[in-house]
Amino acid sequence: MDSTTRPSESNPRRRSSEARMPSEAEIEEFLSAAEKAETKRFAEKYNYDVVKDAPLDGRYEWIRLKQ
Repeated sequence: MDSTTRPSESNPRRRSSEARMPSEAEIEEFLSAAEKAETKRFAEKYNYDVVKDAPLDGRYEWIRLKQ
């Protein structure tokens, strides 16, 4: 029985999705902006700076636990 499907290299749908793939710099910029927004949202909600690993003034009182 002969197959009528073509090899994946000639699939036009695959080539068009590869052409739309963002560059590494675009991906890094997108993820960096998302991380910055999430850090800000977390700090505003929980009054804690995860970058500096330090509490901020606000609703919650943070205490350091003994390790």
